[in-house]
Amino acid sequence: MRRRRFLQGVVGVSALSVAPLGARSARAQAGNVLRMGLNSEVLTLDPIKTVYGPDIIIQGIMFSRLLRANADRSEVLGGLAETMEISDDGLTYTYHMAEAHFSDGSPITAEDAAFSLTRLRFQKDSAYVAPFDAISEVKAADAKTVIVTLSRRFTPFVTLPELWNAGIVPKADVEKKGDEEFARNPVSSGPFRLVEWRQGDRVILEKNPTYYRAGLPHLDGVELIYVPDDNTRLSMLQAGDLDMMIGVPAPRVQEMIDLSFRAQPETSSVTNCLLINHAAEPFNDLKVRQAVNAAIDRAAIAETVTSGFASPASSVMAPALDFFNADLPVPTRDVGKAKALLAEAGKEGLAFELMVSAGIVDDERSAVLIQSQCAEAGITVNISKVDSTQQWTRLTEGEYQATLGWWYNETRDPDSALRWAVCGTCGNQSYFTRFDNARVNELIEIGSAETDEAKRRATYAELQQITYDEVSYVPLYYPPYFNAYSTRVQNLILNPHYQFSSIDETSLS
Repeated sequence: MRRRRFLQGVVGVSALSVAPLGARSARAQAGNVLRMGLNSEVLTLDPIKTVYGPDIIIQGIMFSRLLRANADRSEVLGGLAETMEISDDGLTYTYHMAEAHFSDGSPITAEDAAFSLTRLRFQKDSAYVAPFDAISEVKAADAKTVIVTLSRRFTPFVTLPELWNAGIVPKADVEKKGDEEFARNPVSSGPFRLVEWRQGDRVILEKNPTYYRAGLPHLDGVELIYVPDDNTRLSMLQAGDLDMMIGVPAPRVQEMIDLSFRAQPETSSVTNCLLINHAAEPFNDLKVRQAVNAAIDRAAIAETVTSGFASPASSVMAPALDFFNADLPVPTRDVGKAKALLAEAGKEGLAFELMVSAGIVDDERSAVLIQSQCAEAGITVNISKVDSTQQWTRLTEGEYQATLGWWYNETRDPDSALRWAVCGTCGNQSYFTRFDNARVNELIEIGSAETDEAKRRATYAELQQITYDEVSYVPLYYPPYFNAYSTRVQNLILNPHYQFSSIDETSLS
């Protein structure tokens, strides 16, 4: 049995009374509240019910996990678990929890942790089971000891309980309210608790007085404000109506820096891509996928859209991930090849709809570039602008031909990214592209069970080559995160794995 004692343990906090909603709202509004501008709307507050960016951000803020990360996720530390033990065969993980309380003052117990992880793993509508599918059982051995049993050795599991959807929720509150009501009005375990959710506008959070890390958070609250238009968010930040914003258009990054905002690009694990629906015409034809792939000039898109901050993409994996295959070349644009492939497929005069989220400047610019590049190869791209919620709904339901998207990875280990992006049997249909390759699915399982680094590297190199040849989707470029912060905001970054891990230590000067 290997014991891992984390560098920083947890400190218990005695339960405090909870103020009425009106009093809490007034206090949060009057204090030092971080106003965060989002480019998409929060849809649910239940951590197991989503894989959507704004939801992931807010759930990381509202729910503590057994493990937590430092600001840039270079370290994973003790969270609600003070220590962790791993059996020699790698199949049993034992977590010893410290004294902590939910936002309603009730104790956080091993039973709550077991309930939360069991719900994540086995509930049918859990949205992102794939990284956790090695779990065969989670049980509370006593009030403060949680035992997770895996069905197979799964190397990436060591840091997975830090992911947002492993947030610890109160068993009693979920069972009392039911999933639907809990998703609207949850009791939380993290540094902030819900005050009010104005759908279509904002979610208002306030400091959780029962938070387990003594003396934290420093902020009195956080408001996550939905502002779909990039330029409007920038104007609000410049006017002082926001303290930070997600999604600065790349051409305006230098402008924000010159205006003394903290807007230097942040390291990411993101891949921006053209998602294509393998289950529908025309992208169920490999030659069509290859033709569109050949018609697109990634380098030109990366340079134009990101002002040179991003690099053109080759692999389904980002360079920030372990085992990225740097030997894969960025596909060269070849209009003649694209036309020849269409002729072979009998698809001359090809046309398809490219769905984009209206108001996202970088996506709109990418779409126009793709449209003009494809036109030179005889391919008509009809751009359809929809709101972000409609785009997500159509994507997940398969009611699209092509759309622009992006994904990131929650850890440096590529397993979660691959299960998300190219696994046909992992629950989300390869980022809803319906790509399903038996060998790729097999390689994902082989890689996750392997402990030898060289063998893992070879496994993932083969996988990246297959998805490259099959055009699982069209990787476009690897961008940094483009966010901007007022100089008032101290100790806050979006880490490469899309969490504000230091939000409890953030302050406003």
